[in-house]
Amino acid sequence: MWINTSHLLLKGLLCILLLNINILNAQQDQKIGTITSINRNGLTIVRVITHATTCPSLRVDNQKQAMNVRVNAYDGTLAKNKPAVFPELVCELTLPASIQQVSLENKVLPKVISEPKKIVLLGDTGCRMKAPDEFQSCENALLWPLAKVAVSAAAEKPDLVIHVGDYHYRESECSTPGCKKSPYGYGFDTWNADFFEPMQPLLEAAPWVFTRGNHESCQRAGQGWFRYLDPDPFDIERACFTKNSVASEFSSPYAVSLGPDQQLIIFDSSNASEKLTKDSDHLIRSYQDQFKEVAKLAEKKPKNWLVVHHPLLGYGYLPNAGFEGGNVTLIKSLEAGKYENFVPKNIQLALQGHIHTFELNSFEKNVPISLITGFGGSLLEPPFTESLPINFEMAKGISTVESLSSQNYGYTTLEKIENGWELKQKDMNGKTHLTCHLELNSSPEKFSCKPNNE
Repeated sequence: MWINTSHLLLKGLLCILLLNINILNAQQDQKIGTITSINRNGLTIVRVITHATTCPSLRVDNQKQAMNVRVNAYDGTLAKNKPAVFPELVCELTLPASIQQVSLENKVLPKVISEPKKIVLLGDTGCRMKAPDEFQSCENALLWPLAKVAVSAAAEKPDLVIHVGDYHYRESECSTPGCKKSPYGYGFDTWNADFFEPMQPLLEAAPWVFTRGNHESCQRAGQGWFRYLDPDPFDIERACFTKNSVASEFSSPYAVSLGPDQQLIIFDSSNASEKLTKDSDHLIRSYQDQFKEVAKLAEKKPKNWLVVHHPLLGYGYLPNAGFEGGNVTLIKSLEAGKYENFVPKNIQLALQGHIHTFELNSFEKNVPISLITGFGGSLLEPPFTESLPINFEMAKGISTVESLSSQNYGYTTLEKIENGWELKQKDMNGKTHLTCHLELNSSPEKFSCKPNNE
């Protein structure tokens, strides 16, 4: 069901996070998968996951280069209910951005494109398994359709894939028939079932940007995040090996270029609480400092897209509670920063997840468009049975002008066109349900959309 709320303006009112290019490649023999990514310095990272005891070599522009060990096999130490076992070796190699071709065992890996024209966005993809009663049917391709979503999204032939966070959901031992064969916990077996295996076609299709979500916090699947997807060199001091490690809980924002005048800014919000607690002042100050770094990065190019897991200006809906705004910790942090347009200057678009729905919002003033694309596979939000109230405040003084939302599994595409970007919301089979023109070069940013009624 679509809900479209157009609000009348009254006078006087109102990234690896990583550009990770991850290609899972069900290699023969000992190779489990291959990850290609771009780090903070714009260099290409290739990672290989293997059951072998030594790292393989890559062929880089026809030259053989040996890979280095990123992290050896180990048993995790922070799991609450089941040891997090990682029996495989992770290897990596950092390469100049100027490379033309990289291959592993004669398989060419996707090439980083300096100005991607077509981008696939998705998030919140794992199969929900959480005691006492949240168990998704992981073995039913219609009830957990991530493998189908990956096939359909790969058929788009994107230049880039952006995942807005939450890859891992199988936290508790299954107690219902629909997931009885599934692994659980935080080790490799669960990461493989929840992400690497179903995502294989899409991981092979294009470079990726990985965003860290709350499911990848140290209390949950953080060890796997730092092992596989984090953009920085592996550091045991910030890899969720010790409890209460501040270094593990926060990663500095960084930029990934999308062209001469445009970039992504990747923001780690994995610990952003949705409630104010006794620790809120510390969290708010920490994220306020992170947004100051965002502001400095955004000064470098005029067009910026902020990629963050938790919604800054999005909403959820509960049948018994009604509509709720975005993440309170991040909102308080931004309010403390006193930015003129709520967020730092030059941000046109916020790409987010966490809420398991598709959602697109525009606002009064010069607040950027907000896109939520958290409908990749995990249990969807309950259907929104009413329209968003007119002039609903996402944050203090920030009211919506137009809002679109829908609840069905799928993904979003952004394609560069002559006068901006075209957004399409698609279902698991790749069928377009909505087409929108994003007007990002005017102030305020806005969109115009047309449903596909076929």
